[in-house]
Order: sequence, then structure tokens, then C-alpha cells
Amino acid sequence: MTVSLPRRLNHVAYVTRDTASTIRFYRDVLGMRLISYAEGDEVPSTQDATPFLHTFFQMGDGSCIAFFEIEGLPEETAASVIPRWAPHLALSVDGQEELDAAQRRLEGAGVEVRGPVEHEGIWKSIYFFDPNGIRLELTWQSRALTDEDADRAAIEVERWLAEHGAARS
Repeated sequence: MTVSLPRRLNHVAYVTRDTASTIRFYRDVLGMRLISYAEGDEVPSTQDATPFLHTFFQMGDGSCIAFFEIEGLPEETAASVIPRWAPHLALSVDGQEELDAAQRRLEGAGVEVRGPVEHEGIWKSIYFFDPNGIRLELTWQSRALTDEDADRAAIEVERWLAEHGAARS
């Protein structure tokens, strides 16, 4: 039996406490289209009685970044031990000029941008936070990844594990 792999990203979902600022950022600053929404007083997948608004912003390939505004959600009180830079969403752009233009547009909108940062001679990226505190990366991949890259990754990951120990369960 052949197992089918997922074909592409449909959407990734995050929480927002302010849908209006989320719309201004993703539509007006990043240029993504507000393409769809869902709302209800009960979550269909869980039957939880939780009023929500779910908004979807479309990228060039048709995939989406989505947000839930959840009524009555308490303010987060526990500080996370995960560094703020680690969880992030990386979005591709088509070239250096597009990356530069995005950086100018973001900075013109008052967004603090880090970079560009070059990674492994393959990616060039800029980093910033959306109004919800979600870290975003816009990245341009200058060449396709190859079997040689995969072989190198396997060697380097094994080296890391040997030096730092395998993850403990």
C-alpha cells in the first residue's frame, strides 16, 4: 500500500486577541488577501461552547495563515521557557528584490526588522513579529536543495546528537 504524503500547506492557525490589527498587518502591510472566515458559538471539531472568529489570509500559492479570535480567552499568565525566536513561520519570496522590497515596506509601516541574514549560502531571510507576537520570517531560497544537502544534513545532525546527546523522552 502506498502512503500519500500531504501535497501542500492548507493553513496554519494561530490565536489573535485583536482581529482588526491582524487584518491591517497581514492585508495592508504584507499584502495578503483576507480570503475567508468561519465563526460560531460552538467549535465544530470539539463541540466546545466557545464563541470564535476564524480568519484566513491567502498567500501566492493558495495556502493560508489563519487566526482565531476566541471570546473570553484569559490573558496568558505563565511565562514560556521557549525562547521567543524559536517558534516562527517562514514564508518564501521569489528573489532578493522581493525580499528587499518587503523589508522596506515593513520598516515603512513601523515594523522592526532583523536582517537580512544569510543561512548556509542557500537562504537569505528577514525576521519580524506580527501584532500577536508571532515571529515571521520572509526568506529567499537561492537554489534548490540537493541529495548532497540531504547527505550533509544527515552527517551534521548525527554530529550534533553525538556532541549534545540524543533528546530524552
